[in-house]
Amino acid sequence: MKQQAQIADCSVRPSDILWQEGGSYYTESPAQLRSRPVLPDLRCIFHRRLAGLFALAGADSRSHVLEIGCGASRWLPHVGRAVGCEVSGIEIEPFAAELARANLAGAGVKGTIFCRDAFSIEALADLAGRFDLVYSMGVIEHFPNPVTQLSVLAHLLKPGGRILTTVPNLQGVNGVLQQFADRERYEMHVVYNVQRLASVHEAAGFTTSARGYVGFVEGLLTAPGPHARPVRREIHRRLSRAFHVAGEVWSRVLGDAVCPELDWLAPHVFYIGTHG
Repeated sequence: MKQQAQIADCSVRPSDILWQEGGSYYTESPAQLRSRPVLPDLRCIFHRRLAGLFALAGADSRSHVLEIGCGASRWLPHVGRAVGCEVSGIEIEPFAAELARANLAGAGVKGTIFCRDAFSIEALADLAGRFDLVYSMGVIEHFPNPVTQLSVLAHLLKPGGRILTTVPNLQGVNGVLQQFADRERYEMHVVYNVQRLASVHEAAGFTTSARGYVGFVEGLLTAPGPHARPVRREIHRRLSRAFHVAGEVWSRVLGDAVCPELDWLAPHVFYIGTHG
């Protein structure tokens, strides 16, 4: 109860502007994605470990998988092509939905993209109980208390269906980088640890299967806003790049076994749970 109260009392800056056309989040056009789709780079330890979460969540060639907030997602074509899942996505912004369709087409993956509110039961009535796995990567941290939103997602799952959620880990190094780059963008996120992320899912009726930190070192997940001073922007760019390169060199020289997923270092927090 104490953790839930803390979440309910926190405030989050609106982030809607980031996902709209002309916002700072999406940098590719639909035409660019059709010719050069965005996919995971499995040479990167962060992407390898994120990819492993889908197997941990039970995704296989028989699974019907739905991504919430799919935008120009690199993961939807991945689970369609590499895992063999039937894939769908939901995106509230028409421009972002167009990007998702273009990226799937560019990757040669068939899928369905719905442009609607992913957290409205009325808007999702025709999708109730259709999916084996519903996942989101970097969505629920934008809601002050996402229990209601997660409860809606539960209605989309088949009996025994699973949810996979990842959110940025802004407790440690990446939190410092983001605050340096852009304090306003930092304040668009709820800061989660493992316990807090599990708490909101369990309050929404999920039973925990796995939870933890994922990734080793990744400095390219933070960004300055459009009004950042040039000097601060350049310092952030150099720090982020150096942090990324250091993590990649470490993992390739010493191997994944000596790349721990720590609360102050790992770039994401994850949760996997079942419902019904």
